[in-house]
Amino acid sequence: MSELEEKTKVGAEVRVLTAQEMALASNLRSVTDSFRFQANRFCHKRYRDNPAQEQYRSLLMHLKEDKSLVITRPDKGRGVVLMNKNEYLSKMYAIVNDSSKFKRLSIDPTIAREQNLIKLLNRLLKEKSITEQFFKMSCPKGSNPGRLYGLPKIHKDNIPLRPVLSAIGTFNYGLGKAVTNILSDIIEKENMVRDPFSFVEELKTLPKSFSNYKMVSFDISSLYTNVPLDETIEIILKNLYETRATPPTIQRDDMKQLLIFATKNTHFLFDKNLYDQVDGVSMGSPLAPLLAEIFLQDFEKKHSSSFTSMGIVYWKRYVDDTFVLIDSTFSAKDICTKLSQFHKSIKFTCEEEAANTNTLSFLNILIQKQPGTKNGYPINFVNSIIRRQLDLIYNPPAPEPPTPNTDTVVVRVPYF
Repeated sequence: MSELEEKTKVGAEVRVLTAQEMALASNLRSVTDSFRFQANRFCHKRYRDNPAQEQYRSLLMHLKEDKSLVITRPDKGRGVVLMNKNEYLSKMYAIVNDSSKFKRLSIDPTIAREQNLIKLLNRLLKEKSITEQFFKMSCPKGSNPGRLYGLPKIHKDNIPLRPVLSAIGTFNYGLGKAVTNILSDIIEKENMVRDPFSFVEELKTLPKSFSNYKMVSFDISSLYTNVPLDETIEIILKNLYETRATPPTIQRDDMKQLLIFATKNTHFLFDKNLYDQVDGVSMGSPLAPLLAEIFLQDFEKKHSSSFTSMGIVYWKRYVDDTFVLIDSTFSAKDICTKLSQFHKSIKFTCEEEAANTNTLSFLNILIQKQPGTKNGYPINFVNSIIRRQLDLIYNPPAPEPPTPNTDTVVVRVPYF
């Protein structure tokens, strides 16, 4: 559907705002939201006398005035990242200029898409295909385009950016949350890693003989923007209406239309320009992690029968990062190449264990392999980044002096 066709679908009784009026309305809403946030923050703020924090805050405020810099946070972990603004914009434009994933818009489709979604929801509610609760959660009011920004992957070479969409307030944000509730039980947890701690518990159950295999980490390049939406929607529909004994009350065609509204009609602002995402899911959308997981689980089901012949002995995945044990007679790079050939949209990269230390980093855990030692500890887990988890739950109350951070924690886990 073209931009003009989409716009003309709005009823005659609806007055379409001009671009200037939309900009003013958006600015007014941003100002009021900011005022509400700051007022609420002031009312609930607990003041603590911390000279070091105040010093860092003053430094950041001073740097914020430098228009040649972009101040942001890293893609993984906690911290502050300073980037040259020109370099940041160059990397972001390299992303949005990919015509297979994004399209520049000349007309803001927010009102048209909002009205079309409301019409569909009203019909489904009238037909009793959806509940009142689903309707209230999904029905948009006063929507705005999303905002795209990038988070630097400081743990990778050349510091690429991960595109993230701030989707709160968009016309399909509530719909995404409502649909997530319907689809959440599709997920199977056989090959999933929930968090680093459960991953350690999982490794504790491995046979001692597994320490003879080679550790490899596989990463999927730009997973979210490469998830094929049409294929993933068909996977979902097949699961809901062909696999389940009791399908949803929503008709299949209507469910497909809701999924299209929630995923494919995603427009956003970047550097004062409007774009549409034509394929892939937006990181920041409520549906993004779920859709990526559904697609990857289907990918694993289709190709897991080939894993053994490729030398793969053990496979556990956390979103787009996979920890794998392979037969040492096989080449990790050859396996990576074969995995990348299974689907045109998915490309893998790999990292092998360090030959001199037998270590591999995965999910903030440095895994060290020690085959057949006399103390009975075939694998040790050395986590020098566990401070990140500890800092999330440790908050020293004032006026106690600050406690030094934990630099290194060594966890030795026997599993016999």
